[in-house]
Amino acid sequence: MDEGIKGILWVFVGIGLIWLFLGGPGRMTSREGLFIKPPSPLDSGETYGKVPSWEAFKNSSNYSQSLTEEERIALELKQTQQETEKLQQELLELKTEQNKSSFTGKITISRCKGSKTDVDQEYIKLSVKDSVNEKILISDWSFKSEMTGIEIKIGNASKLPYTSQINTESPLFVSGGDEIIILTGRSPIGVSFQVNKCSGYLEQFQDFNPHLDKDCPLVEDEDLPVSGPNAFNDNCWDYIEKISRCETPLIFPLDMQYECRTYLTNEVNHNTCINNYKNKSGFYKPEWRIFLDRKNELWKKDREIIRLLDAQGKVVDTYSY
Repeated sequence: MDEGIKGILWVFVGIGLIWLFLGGPGRMTSREGLFIKPPSPLDSGETYGKVPSWEAFKNSSNYSQSLTEEERIALELKQTQQETEKLQQELLELKTEQNKSSFTGKITISRCKGSKTDVDQEYIKLSVKDSVNEKILISDWSFKSEMTGIEIKIGNASKLPYTSQINTESPLFVSGGDEIIILTGRSPIGVSFQVNKCSGYLEQFQDFNPHLDKDCPLVEDEDLPVSGPNAFNDNCWDYIEKISRCETPLIFPLDMQYECRTYLTNEVNHNTCINNYKNKSGFYKPEWRIFLDRKNELWKKDREIIRLLDAQGKVVDTYSY
């Protein structure tokens, strides 16, 4: 046989032996490893593929067999620990999801003054998302400290409070865009309530925190007598124009007109304002003041976690500081 042909045959035999050494037919199903293309003239004869990663090699049976018994046990313990941690994380996520309220995202804790040491300044503010198109009952909702275990319900409120009388509290329903300020201390007027167009009058004789806005109707814009036997004189009108919003006049000039003094004494106050405007558009404000009636502060000054829970005890929102 020609020597050239013999040489070519030996080349093919050598390639075949290398191919078998690298895995033979089973190598075709592997995703990693080195491969050799057929030589010229069939192909380029170059290698292709990639060497298996170190992690894959470590997990191979050859690597395991090369370890000592102590090293193998340590490796298995580490793998078991990793799998356990992964499982614990998945269980925690599942538990968190199962304990999430259907109201999550609709009502949030937007602010917290838990670091205040004065119960009249310690408060939590809730905000109802503007897009909420339903009334949500939150009277049986509660706040719970994850650090101390203290838990307290929000409670009821009066829709329309009057001063100098007993007000009835009803279940608290909130709507989209509402803000609910829950204070730890006692109510200056003895009741939780919804803020309205006349609430600013309450600031004259009581101290609210945060302060109530003074945007009551001006006295001079009321339906006042401008003609007739009881019409106000010029001195009365000058005095009325100086009365601030949400202020009940207490001191009058000695020569003030009798009809003017009588009107200002009896008609310019919180309760009369309510009676005059309670049925008009824009009377109620999207704000509630809720008082928990506690003598001592509820929340830690720092390193506190407070959860808002719905009536079923599921988490609506969490606030930490």
